[in-house]
Amino acid sequence: MASRRWFAGALAGVCFIVGAASVSIHGVEAARGAAPVQVLLHPGPSGPVAERIAWARGEAKANGWTRGFWVGFGIRRLMGERSTMGWYPGDQAGRLLTLDDLINGRKTPLEKRVNQDQAVRGTAAVMPSAARAQAALRIAEEPERRVIKEIAILLRTTSSETAFPPDIRISNLSCPFDFDDLPFIWVGMAADTESLGCLIPLYGKAGTQEDKLSVLRAIGLHRNVPIVVPFAERILAGKESEEIRAEAAECLGEQSDLKALEILLKAIKGDPSREVRERAVSGLVEMELPAAVDALISLALNGADSEIRIEAIQGLANKATGETIKALEKISSADKDAKVQKEAIHALVDLPRKGGLPYLITLVKTHADPRVRKEAVEAIGDIGGDEAVRVLTELARGKIR
Repeated sequence: MASRRWFAGALAGVCFIVGAASVSIHGVEAARGAAPVQVLLHPGPSGPVAERIAWARGEAKANGWTRGFWVGFGIRRLMGERSTMGWYPGDQAGRLLTLDDLINGRKTPLEKRVNQDQAVRGTAAVMPSAARAQAALRIAEEPERRVIKEIAILLRTTSSETAFPPDIRISNLSCPFDFDDLPFIWVGMAADTESLGCLIPLYGKAGTQEDKLSVLRAIGLHRNVPIVVPFAERILAGKESEEIRAEAAECLGEQSDLKALEILLKAIKGDPSREVRERAVSGLVEMELPAAVDALISLALNGADSEIRIEAIQGLANKATGETIKALEKISSADKDAKVQKEAIHALVDLPRKGGLPYLITLVKTHADPRVRKEAVEAIGDIGGDEAVRVLTELARGKIR
């Protein structure tokens, strides 16, 4: 993440080195006070990523970048349209250079909104501020669409082929990045097989837990069942630490594959680590399989312990199908475990379009237990909006009984 020092001043200029020889300096209008970033672009990026990184090391050595440099390559993956990995620059978003600016040329804030298909679908600049705010609020309440986004995998490294990267980070190309005054070499986009062909051998070279986790998180971005599932299964079944095996479980959840589902269910049932079991449930939530939804419902209703049931309940609200809502309604109204019941009540808050409000009103009006009614009232307050305010007002005046 960016340091506070970088918040104080954006990039003042960018030094582009295109190809292996020609150099040109391009001034970029931005905030004052920061040093230019040297950016080297691969002249014809294709083929194995490891070979491209070897090329980058050669260029770094030729340019005398002895302090090290960042090398990056990109992959494409499905993500929620409003989700982003990387640094959120707050109110300076339109002024700071993003990775995409550095690689492909600077875009205006409006062009970025159009390209990213953000909340107002590219029309923000021509909408009155009140309408723009209302449109953003409305879309924020809708189920999030899945769209293809470009993600950079960034390695801080040196010209030495034997040195393990001291830092590995992930960022959408639409986000800025703090290079810590080091040069940046971009070697292009890569297919999943090309990217994994670099990252999986890199995992084998990792010496510390943090290094292994960094590589594993990058591997987990890829949705490539034939490569990722057997790799993650070996780690999950092996002798790595709980944290690493838990991360492998989340990698499996990204694959939306029946074999991966089977592996996760086995871990939930019998893994000795609570962390691994809970992260395996989180993996089920990420899966886009009807069988994974069925498994979540079963765990929420009949899980072996409260913590597993709570993890599953939190996932049910994210799915928001007729069957998951029915399960949440059942648990919130009649479950014998008070902790689990409370979680189900508050999970109704997360249903899209305030869909949990009718169920919460029913609990307030009909449930015999005053503690359940109190939780439902609090949940209605969490939902917010005009309808929730009206309901709470009527409750306060005794019009709802």
